Amino acid sequence: MNVHIVVMAGGSGTRFWPVSRHHQPKQLLRFANKKSLLAQTFDRVRALATPSRWWMVVGESHAKACAAAVPKLPSSHVLVEPQAKNTAAAIAYAALSVRRSDPQAVMVVLPADHFVRNGPALCDALKKAVRLAREDRIVTLGIEPTYPETGYGYIERGKPDRAVQGSFAVKRFIEKPTKERAIQLVTKGGFDWNAGMFVMKPSIVETEIERSLPDLHVAMRRIEAGDAKPRVVKREYATLRSVSIDHGVMEKAKDLAVVPVSCGWSDIGSWNATGSVIEPDGAGNVTRGQTILVDTTNSVVYAEDGVAGVVGVDGLVVVRTKDATLVVPSNRAQDVRAIVEQLKERGWDAYL
Repeated sequence: MNVHIVVMAGGSGTRFWPVSRHHQPKQLLRFANKKSLLAQTFDRVRALATPSRWWMVVGESHAKACAAAVPKLPSSHVLVEPQAKNTAAAIAYAALSVRRSDPQAVMVVLPADHFVRNGPALCDALKKAVRLAREDRIVTLGIEPTYPETGYGYIERGKPDRAVQGSFAVKRFIEKPTKERAIQLVTKGGFDWNAGMFVMKPSIVETEIERSLPDLHVAMRRIEAGDAKPRVVKREYATLRSVSIDHGVMEKAKDLAVVPVSCGWSDIGSWNATGSVIEPDGAGNVTRGQTILVDTTNSVVYAEDGVAGVVGVDGLVVVRTKDATLVVPSNRAQDVRAIVEQLKERGWDAYL
């Protein structure tokens, strides 16, 4: 009864421009589902915690929209970050808030913008992780790799953990590898994708933060002393460095465990990854909205407004909205964020 779900919803999803904007970040996109990625994240873990124990860490610019996407979330559990300071700060703020609400809590920390095809499999793995976390362990979920991906970090499994069958000690974290290295890891076995999902007691992660990121720990104690009032949170956040929980804490933490899981997971990192969410047709095309494709293969064509027509291309991403159009080769889809940077530099804020 003391499991709490914490969803990190602070991202902006710049690689999904022009559909993803300041007012509609990636976690609010729906793709092939009637519900947003954010709402789906909470829905799939209902078996672990009722809405009264749901929490969200979110940025100021889209806090209202994200809260509206999950109407059962208690308004007091919407933790608004005045500045984006990466996942270490977000998890520290959540740990402080959850602990104050429930000193015996176990936190399940999940990203808001990932896709999971097999929710029950994920929940089963999280239940194993909760059992380990009750023994003062920090647990991460490892996604069993299906191909040699270079865009993810990896977790190397250590010895099997005797406490819970199907869990392992974490031997080490591995940075995003080269193609050759990724092939080696997947071929060898015993390596999982790092999906950024963690299960732990707030007090345990706070101890690790105090050891590895003392400045962040001090800032959180000041926030707690100030009763987490918005002006105090804003003041302390202004002093923080941007550090990920992986680099800042987990790579240095003691006694970590990993629970591998195969659940049809995807972080949907760019337009060319939408095939994991929307079923491609016989020609390998992924389409949404009113589209006409002629002699076209292995492409993504997304029409949010009007009609999008494509003729005689292979491996192209075409996205149309009411005020912007994107055309990019599939193998350059990760570079869409460069357009967002250009929009900022030119002061074209209406398109951000």
